[in-house]
Amino acid sequence: MKYRNLRILVSALAFAVLAVQVEAATAQPLSSAAIASRLSFVEKLIFESSAARKVEESGKAEALALKAQAEKHFAAAQGMNESGDAAAAEAELNEAVHSMQAAVQAAGDGGQATQKKSADFARRRESVEALTVAHERIATEKGLADQHRALQARVAKELEAADQLLLAGKADEARAALDSTYETVKVSVESLREGETLVRELRFETPQDEYLYELDRNDTHRMLIQVLLAEKMEDERARATAGVFISKAEDLRGEAEAAAGRERYDEAIELLEQSTKELIRAIRSAGVYIPG
Repeated sequence: MKYRNLRILVSALAFAVLAVQVEAATAQPLSSAAIASRLSFVEKLIFESSAARKVEESGKAEALALKAQAEKHFAAAQGMNESGDAAAAEAELNEAVHSMQAAVQAAGDGGQATQKKSADFARRRESVEALTVAHERIATEKGLADQHRALQARVAKELEAADQLLLAGKADEARAALDSTYETVKVSVESLREGETLVRELRFETPQDEYLYELDRNDTHRMLIQVLLAEKMEDERARATAGVFISKAEDLRGEAEAAAGRERYDEAIELLEQSTKELIRAIRSAGVYIPG
């Protein structure tokens, strides 16, 4: 069997800046550090923010009841976190944010604009957390835990600064700060997965080695589907269009794994390459450009 020596252009995967929910972006629960950060943010949102003040000042029974509901969810999240149930704590925090957003909307008198900015901030903050979780997973796989810890410390500091801007009533500045943090994490994920754009020689000792490389590349694009398209997939038309490509990609990957199981690695490699192309098409069909 003739092994292939490939000289390829390895491009850093481009990430679009999209708001995605943590629960949709990754199946993994948030880390303890991320939960602590979210607890801090939600506590400020409920008890210290301009949104909370608008609810209190409105005096409206519905708004106050919803805020009380948010406080109960927050207290439950604290209890779940203390008991070590990160997933349950995360779910309660999500409910607390939703209740608080509803409270602001119910407050009226300008509350709708405030509610929208608070909701946008919360979604963008969750996006940062989601991508940071992905960064942790990839860094662990690559044996680069120290690099992740350094990034995590920077992200925690920047999230705290953004929270303070929101509390000061500077929602636009707070959102801009989050966008900058998201970009920082995005670039680091790109670096972990593929490195800077460069031309390098890839030499595989065996077809199995090349198959494993293509399998890893396919996994990367499957992760991008989760991280980049979570919000887009809420749209029925976008979901239907992307779903065609994703389904085909999964079928091709299944065929590739079956071929590899029979040690027909050349066939498996070609099938995986086709699968990855379908994933790229799915991402592009949703209006997100990535090279490939």
